[in-house]
Amino acid sequence: MAKLHFKRTPAEEAKRALRKARKAAKTARKRSHLSEEAAEHEETSSERRHRREVIDSDLDEEVYGPPPPPSFSSAHKPDYDTILSELEDARFREKMWDALRDDERLDGIDARFNDYAHVPDRWRANAASGASLEDQMDVDPRLMDDDTYAEWIRAGMWRRKHARQYEEEARIKAKKAARSARKKEMKAETARLEKVAEERRKQKKRERESQREENARAEYDRKWKDILDPSARHASSLSFGDIPWPLFPKTHSDITHSDPSSMTLEHFTATAISAFLIPISTISALAQDVGVSLPNHDRDKKEKKEKLRETMLRFHPDKFEGRVMRKVIEADKDRVREAVGQVARVINTLMEE
Repeated sequence: MAKLHFKRTPAEEAKRALRKARKAAKTARKRSHLSEEAAEHEETSSERRHRREVIDSDLDEEVYGPPPPPSFSSAHKPDYDTILSELEDARFREKMWDALRDDERLDGIDARFNDYAHVPDRWRANAASGASLEDQMDVDPRLMDDDTYAEWIRAGMWRRKHARQYEEEARIKAKKAARSARKKEMKAETARLEKVAEERRKQKKRERESQREENARAEYDRKWKDILDPSARHASSLSFGDIPWPLFPKTHSDITHSDPSSMTLEHFTATAISAFLIPISTISALAQDVGVSLPNHDRDKKEKKEKLRETMLRFHPDKFEGRVMRKVIEADKDRVREAVGQVARVINTLMEE
């Protein structure tokens, strides 16, 4: 049976309109809230998408390098070969740095382990030479392996059980060490005495050389006084060997000419004449022996200048010709003139220095 619909009264119609208005308002509020949630959800998704894109771009830049600069030309094409080579170089450098870090880490680990390393006795260099365990008592037992520690314990027990024998061996070893030390001291003392004796021999040799040089210079001055003495009579009896030349009988170059008549012009060098005319002091001689050069003082320079000037007055060709040449025998005059000229040239050279 169909439901009957009665006509509403005005009061019922007003209530029904109020309910519809409330329902429409509630529906509108619900729709606006849903739209706001949808907008918020959409914004959150976009932010997440943007963040993911930023992270992906950072990862791409770290792995593949920075992106190429933007090109304003529509005909620009990326150089894939260059990009690939750059990527390979970057990966190679990264692998090398990783390998270097691994090496440094392994080196540190090896160093730490080597601090606790212990070489067994049978692997040591002195094991083959028969070295006993007593020679290695400074080894910490905590660093020994089982075999070495057992040997170390047995050696200690043997020393305690055979104390007298061990003391006797230690005494013999100490005696041998003392004997070796005495031999070393004797060897050092012998070397010192030999050095002192060598220094004494050198000193005596220098003294003999100095005395010989002083005697040669005194003989040189005496002969010149005799030649220049007006009361002396030589009457053309001087030979080449009778002339007092400014040379030692034996020069520093070990050229022997003890006979003055055997001298040649080769012997009249600046070194030989300078050594004869300018005596070297003992200190200077010692300095020359050790290869040290000492500065010349003003007094030494003045004495050198006066000695060279005196020698030049004696061997000047004109003065020598007038005072001495007339006393030289005729057979040696040419030879004497050549030697006098050579001495004068050497003296000029020495005076210019």
